[in-house]
Amino acid sequence: MNMGQMVDDVRLVVNGRAPVDFYGRTGGVIPTPAEVLEKIRQINEGLGE
Repeated sequence: MNMGQMVDDVRLVVNGRAPVDFYGRTGGVIPTPAEVLEKIRQINEGLGE
């Protein structure tokens, strides 16, 4: 429930040990578990956005 404000902080902490991708929405809409899982699958397949 943010616009990516924490992405840079997470990247700093991860320090290249894992990829960091942003998946967020505006308006306080919380993604469903199925939507999060689909995004994870896309990232793992290299589709990203």
